[in-house]
Amino acid sequence: MKKRMLKPLAAIAVISMTMFSCASSNDQMNSTAMDDTTTSETQRMAGTDEQMDQTHQTDMNSDMARTETATGSDSVRYESDVRSGGLVLTDDIAYSDMFDEIEDTKQMGVLELARTSSNLSTFIKLVEQADMASALETEGPFTVFAPTNEAFAALPEGKLEYLMKPENKAELIQTLQSHFLGADVSSVQFSSTQRIGAGDDKYIPIDVTANTTTIGGATIVKPDVKASNGVIHVVDAIITPVADTGVTR
Repeated sequence: MKKRMLKPLAAIAVISMTMFSCASSNDQMNSTAMDDTTTSETQRMAGTDEQMDQTHQTDMNSDMARTETATGSDSVRYESDVRSGGLVLTDDIAYSDMFDEIEDTKQMGVLELARTSSNLSTFIKLVEQADMASALETEGPFTVFAPTNEAFAALPEGKLEYLMKPENKAELIQTLQSHFLGADVSSVQFSSTQRIGAGDDKYIPIDVTANTTTIGGATIVKPDVKASNGVIHVVDAIITPVADTGVTR
């Protein structure tokens, strides 16, 4: 059966162009925040070299202990608990409990709401590094597929570090674009007969069963978190578009 392009999501190409156009105009705005983060991460605390060495050794021992007690799952890398370039790559809140502490999520925009969850800290930092934040602070509406920290940890080794480099900003933007749609789409509106156009002869497949909804290989683990300008669906992997071969099914 031929897949039907999901019409409410057809604005993804428009959102993609909006994100790119905002990138250059927001460089100066976001550089201060990025510089502050870098400074806080690299600043040396006062103390003797011996104290620093002892602290470092304690941290290493703690990290190794956590690594040894990890589940061993191939899908998530827990090395050193896992911190890379200041990014926390573990989730400390059960997906079902995310955002439960917020009385009315509709009083916050999608980006402001996502910032309240520690499970989405890596996603937020990458959105800010890609200069996409300002676009998401507009009226919308948006659908945001927000990957958890452990979704980023499951990327091939070295991929996240590669995307974080300033010279690879265009590729970071391209990776993140698949996680934003220019419409407010609830989880019940998805079906396996739909696909999302991603441009460049690619699309994002949708697979819906009785118990799960998967978007581009990423399963929605916390659906329908309503915000003032859209909706957040938390996902457990990075959404990956596939090539459109023109073959119907």
